Amino acid sequence: MKYFGTDGIRGIVNESITSSLLKKIAKALVIYYKKHSLQKRIIVGNDSRASSSYILSIMESVLLKYGISVDFIGTCSSPCLAHLTQKHGYPLGMMISASHNSHEYNGIKFFNMFGEKINEETEQELENYFNKRIYCQTQFAQHLDKHKLKDEYINFLKQIKNSNFPCVFDCANGGASKIIKQVFTNIKFINSLPNGENINKNAGCTSVEMLKSVCVSEGKIGFAVDGDADRLNIVTPAGEVIKGDKILYILARQFLKADDVVVGTIYSNSGLEESLKKLKIKLVRAGVGDKLVYEKMCEQISLIGGENAGHIIFRKYLNTGDGVLTAILILNILERNNCTIEDLLKPYTEYYQAESNIKITNNFTIPNDAKVLINKYEEYGARIIVRPSGTEPVVRIMVEHENEEMAKIYLISIENCINNTCF
Repeated sequence: MKYFGTDGIRGIVNESITSSLLKKIAKALVIYYKKHSLQKRIIVGNDSRASSSYILSIMESVLLKYGISVDFIGTCSSPCLAHLTQKHGYPLGMMISASHNSHEYNGIKFFNMFGEKINEETEQELENYFNKRIYCQTQFAQHLDKHKLKDEYINFLKQIKNSNFPCVFDCANGGASKIIKQVFTNIKFINSLPNGENINKNAGCTSVEMLKSVCVSEGKIGFAVDGDADRLNIVTPAGEVIKGDKILYILARQFLKADDVVVGTIYSNSGLEESLKKLKIKLVRAGVGDKLVYEKMCEQISLIGGENAGHIIFRKYLNTGDGVLTAILILNILERNNCTIEDLLKPYTEYYQAESNIKITNNFTIPNDAKVLINKYEEYGARIIVRPSGTEPVVRIMVEHENEEMAKIYLISIENCINNTCF
């Protein structure tokens, strides 16, 4: 597909995210609604980027003209929008967000009436309509203020929360900042004052240095979401960063039983697989992206799945990743067991993963020399992944090995080979 990536449509506003593209997306929605005879309403939210109002205004000019009413809930998280899309039976929910990217980026992701990210088939169908003409009569609809609906999501989280465990929460100056403050009381918040341009800026789960400093100085566990709060990282009072694989292990220990399945990705640590095996729980790997994880979860009838980047899906509650919900579940576990997160991870085994990103141009392919190196190192016990990102113009390299030094050596060797061959 040309426009949809791993997680919706995303890019720099006024470069790849242009008014022309936004009108194409809106026209595609009009055609999609007509073809499938859908009720003409859509629920829309956005994270805290300054460009979100601009994007909405352009798309609304098309949607409202052709009779699709826009129920706008304002600044929120992606899982908040997904929850409300499902609860109120909207044909589609549209989240204006670029997730973990910096403020100059923005984008759009869609949820279906089950609170699931739309699948690739639907994305392809929408793309097929981008350059089609609309054969509909003008039928003006309304923009409706539905900000109060967010209270339903907040109450949903409060009903699950049964812990007052002390912690620190890094809100990434993102869309969930106000929601988190309403769900949690008597805890410390950092990066919780979005101004339109500081989303994810030295904040949130992609930049945890400030959170680590606060956690160590106050001796408390910390949680960090990203800009649209569908991801979570944890920081221990000692400053150790706990990512998705370890979170999956903790949740599996608490909520699953023998012969159950956890769904990870090709990046999931081999140590997670070995640790779950000791619990007689199977790890099944999906492709990259929480959407593919969710599809594999449905296929495997799995309750829990996610990515090491911090997308954690717990299908008992939601059909998409939710960083705030995951933090609540971890805090509930800690209070219920009267333990530390380090206690929960004592049986966990982990291999070392060395990672890097190389900026690339379009149509990148792995050089043959690099393929030879990869095959050689895999014979020496490494597990290696080289793939272009679905959200940024980079190629991601991951080398996993039980020996940290060897993983780093192999990574540098592959990096140098790609740089010398391609650039």
